[in-house]
Amino acid sequence: MEGKMDIKYDNFGFYKINIDYVKYLHSKDSQVFYDNTPDYSRKPYLGLITQLGGYKYCMPLTSAKPRQLGWANITEHNYVIYEYIASSEIHVNDVYKQVGTDKFKKLLSVLEIRKMIPVDDTLYDFFDFSRIADTKYKDLLEKEYNFLKSFKNDILNKAEMLYHKQSNTNNIKPCYCNFKLLETAFSQYKTEQIGKTEAAATITASKIEAAAAKKNSSW
Repeated sequence: MEGKMDIKYDNFGFYKINIDYVKYLHSKDSQVFYDNTPDYSRKPYLGLITQLGGYKYCMPLTSAKPRQLGWANITEHNYVIYEYIASSEIHVNDVYKQVGTDKFKKLLSVLEIRKMIPVDDTLYDFFDFSRIADTKYKDLLEKEYNFLKSFKNDILNKAEMLYHKQSNTNNIKPCYCNFKLLETAFSQYKTEQIGKTEAAATITASKIEAAAAKKNSSW
């Protein structure tokens, strides 16, 4: 493939992304997943993919929905994550369909490669399953991780092809993130954060100087 990039994984696993950063990206590209709910900051992303246009990228997992039961398990842009269960294992709010005698396909989530976002070391935290107190949530994450691990190389190849094709053609398909736009937004966000840090430091320094001047004037 012309222009093929030498991408790879850096510590393959699940990550949490800074929710303020995700919200910022969403304000620039509505295709970035974001929801203003209390637990949304726990949303897992698969990563880290490096050397995509010189950036690190993470891919979001989205919760299972009934409409996804009709989706193909694997496409160029996503992976439907599922398990097979018996009727006795079905719980309220599960998303499932019967596929055999007392055999049901239960959807766990979907990995959305087309929704991947650029990140750096200051914007993510690694999911350490051993430190998750919520056993139900931990069990779900481990199932999702083990499912995706078997497709590790295929996912990497799809991410590369998808990114490369969009970069070369500038054709942004419906429901796809605009990666170049997000990379610009990433740079803008980092610049704004640096500006806020410097402004806070200036204010703190001014307060210290004012306090010192006041103390000296009282002597």
